[in-house]
Amino acid sequence: MSSSSLSLEEKHDVFLSFRGEDTRNTFASYLYAALSANQILTFMDHELKRGDEISPTLSRAIKESKISVIIFSENYASSTWCLDELVHILEYKKIRGLILIPIFYGIDPSVVRKQEGSYKVAFDSHEKSFKDRIEKVNQWRAALTEASNLCGLDSKDFRPENKLVQKIVEDISLKLSKYLSLDENIKGQLIGIEKHIKEIESLLSNGTKAVCIMGIWGMGGIGKTTLAIYLFHNLSSSNNFEACCFLWNVREEYGRFGLDHLRRKLVSNLLNVEANVKLDTLGVASPFNLYRIRRKKVLVVLDDVDRSIQLDALVEGYRQLSCGSRIIVTTRNKQVLVKEADYIYKVERLNHIESLKLFHLHAFSKNSTAVDDKMVLEVINYANGNPLALKVLSSFLCSRSKNDWESALKKLERFPNLEIQDVLRISYEGLDDKTIKGTFLDIACLFDSSFTRDHAESILDDGNSSIKIEISVLIDKCLIEDIGSHMYRNNELLYVHDLLHQMGRAIVRDEDKELVIVVGCAMPWKSARYWKIIRGPKQLKSYHSTCLILKKM
Repeated sequence: MSSSSLSLEEKHDVFLSFRGEDTRNTFASYLYAALSANQILTFMDHELKRGDEISPTLSRAIKESKISVIIFSENYASSTWCLDELVHILEYKKIRGLILIPIFYGIDPSVVRKQEGSYKVAFDSHEKSFKDRIEKVNQWRAALTEASNLCGLDSKDFRPENKLVQKIVEDISLKLSKYLSLDENIKGQLIGIEKHIKEIESLLSNGTKAVCIMGIWGMGGIGKTTLAIYLFHNLSSSNNFEACCFLWNVREEYGRFGLDHLRRKLVSNLLNVEANVKLDTLGVASPFNLYRIRRKKVLVVLDDVDRSIQLDALVEGYRQLSCGSRIIVTTRNKQVLVKEADYIYKVERLNHIESLKLFHLHAFSKNSTAVDDKMVLEVINYANGNPLALKVLSSFLCSRSKNDWESALKKLERFPNLEIQDVLRISYEGLDDKTIKGTFLDIACLFDSSFTRDHAESILDDGNSSIKIEISVLIDKCLIEDIGSHMYRNNELLYVHDLLHQMGRAIVRDEDKELVIVVGCAMPWKSARYWKIIRGPKQLKSYHSTCLILKKM
């Protein structure tokens, strides 16, 4: 599904495709009435005005719908009209993300898939009638096979019939709520992540493994959850999965309620039972429950996982899920993904153009006052490609006067925005080792721009070898970024995002209000006789481009 599909002007929620002589005055009419009673705008071909050309009108109605319900019945394949309609529906599914729900009414799905029984009889006739256009017949066959392979509903599983109607209405209502929720919440948030969506979808569809676990990794506020929301919406709407579950805020839920709560929530969603129902006496991860889940093709998103124990517990046994199942995990900690993930996808910062687009989208309304481009660039540079920072600052500055902008920018030079810092600080607080926390603060205070790993290790090494693993942990936690090899040496080039720099220095200042940060001085203490060095190079080997933390003695 292309991202453009989110901005379509749909006139209908649902398009009904059916064989008139089979179901027009029975099931199709009952379903239409039930959908209409639930305020779901549904197109049924009795709405066509006299004199309209059928094909263009129907084609437009399909294009202007969000969901298409196809009712396969005994004589569906005998109608070339229905078959052409099906081909159109599948085309719009592919190019515009139309959601397709197949209903097998009084016909077995395998009969449709393999064109057996009445469908074989129909195609024997079509092959004679279209012997000079046999490619059209093959196109119809392929369309029936493709549509019948999607997850649908079989009428023989629902008695009485009104239960099938009720189930369809419930499923459509759920899909529409996801669709509309995404449409409202994600507008403008796709700037800069379209390329990530395309690359991840390619990886997810490329694998031949029974189950694919995709890790999405990046710093706080970089757009991991937004990306996961879009992927979940896109994949769950495709009707290729029998059960779907999006577990929000795993880190927070784990801290508040523990692993059993998360497992119960996941299993109850996949088995479609209430979370508070006792699933069985052996627990949520029992062999019986796993057996039930493994029979399904599922889609799972685990959002904001920050510990390996969380992922291990939640994906235990899931390698035996049905072929094509997909598990997407978002995290700030790369190490969480190393053991389980088939792919680890790093979400990069927005480039300058993308940052400008996102900022302008949120910062300037009809009533906005004129602001110098220089001030806009100051905000862009401050956010440094972080979408969260751009959205927070643009929302804060929207419709404010030029003087307010100037005042806000001066304040940002001294004090970080608390809303942004609260999100970023989660990564720092997630460091279990105080020594590693100290190493991050050292780096935040000692280096202003990019630096080589060898240089950092030579300055920060206090005689033991732990500095190497400490820097590696900080890279995995997205507090430091590895941006490649140094152009003059075979050496890693490291970088700390400006917002993380500011956060680190703010943490140091908060430890002691009397601390002063001195940046870029060769030997600052020579001109500050009454200052004590609190944080600086442990071996004082290099003073170039360093930042020392000083305190009055």
